[in-house]
This record gives sequence, structure tokens and C-alpha cells, in this order.
Amino acid sequence: MPRTYRSQSVAVALASSPLVPSSRRRQVLKAAGVRSTAPSLIHRGVVVQGLGELTLGPGVFINYGCYFDTVADITVGARVFIADHVRVLTSSHELGTAEQRASTLKSEPVEIGAGSWIGSGVVIMPGVTIGAGTVIAANSLVTSDCKPDSLYVGSPAKFRRELP
Repeated sequence: MPRTYRSQSVAVALASSPLVPSSRRRQVLKAAGVRSTAPSLIHRGVVVQGLGELTLGPGVFINYGCYFDTVADITVGARVFIADHVRVLTSSHELGTAEQRASTLKSEPVEIGAGSWIGSGVVIMPGVTIGAGTVIAANSLVTSDCKPDSLYVGSPAKFRRELP
């Protein structure tokens, strides 16, 4: 049976239920388009919405309350830690006329490099690539690509320094 928004929403809601043990959560999320190459820890309350895929490398940790907009694909590298209430967006609208500002839907994939750490409350916008080993500080808004092994802070997120 092909995946639809409705079937995906049911699978994600089921996976988010406290009645589903952590050991089964990955299997249920697979029905919602989440692909994981090895064991990862995905807490309840995670929302995956869209017909693209969320691909997780081995050893990924996703805390509660995160939202993944999968209109386009999202790739999360190995050993990435994603704190609570992070939003990863792959879609937005073109700017329209005064009559209707939200115009045509557009989407771009997002990639988070291996070993990165995404802080609590971060928002990652469509089309962003976060380099391997990068730290994004809590409550930052990531609007452009981030180079590897670096610290980014703020809204919009700005390069702060290189990391060892």
C-alpha cells in the first residue's frame, strides 16, 4: 500500500504513543517513511510529516517534541544528537502578490552531517546543509549552510568559531 499523508500521520501518532515501547518505535516509524541504517534512539512526540524520507545514520538520538517536514528528503548522519523541540523544514512558499502572499509551494532537502549536535529549539530552514561535527546552539535559526566542525549561534545562526 502506498504511503499517504493519512497513513503516515497514523503511523507517527502510534509511534509517539507512550503505549509503544522504545524497542518498537523504529519499526512503526519505518511505516511513516523514516529509514534508519542501525539502532537509533527516537523519543516519543516526534512528528514526521510529508511524503519525502527521513534517513537516519547509525547512533542518531532524537529527543521529544521534534518536527521533521519531509516534503523533500532529510538526511541525518551517524551519531547526530538532536535536542528537544527542534524543527527541520524542507518546504516553504514563494512570495506572492498582495492578494495572497503565500504563493507556490517549494521544497529543498536538508542534510545534517555526522557527529553534529543540534541544540534545543533550533529551526533548520529548507535547503540547508550542516557540516559534520558542527554544533548549533539552542534556539538558533539556521538559514544557510554551516561548515564542518564549527559552532553556530543566534537567529539567524552565525559562525562563532571553529571546533577542535
